[in-house]
Amino acid sequence: MSISPLHNPDELIRRLDLRLLSAEQVQRIDELLSEVGEYGEVHLIVQKGELRYINKVESYKAWKSDDGHKK
Repeated sequence: MSISPLHNPDELIRRLDLRLLSAEQVQRIDELLSEVGEYGEVHLIVQKGELRYINKVESYKAWKSDDGHKK
């Protein structure tokens, strides 16, 4: 009986054929994207062809509408 790639992490990573990112980096990017909230950005900073930094930017509305609710 063969194991599905979804249940075998090594097979899943092999099938993804990642060229620049490690599985750990992909996981960290996914975590940051899930943390960003309603407004935000995740920036990947590449130096010399390698991922060096990941910046997470969160934004918040600075004003409320006339009815007292955030726009």
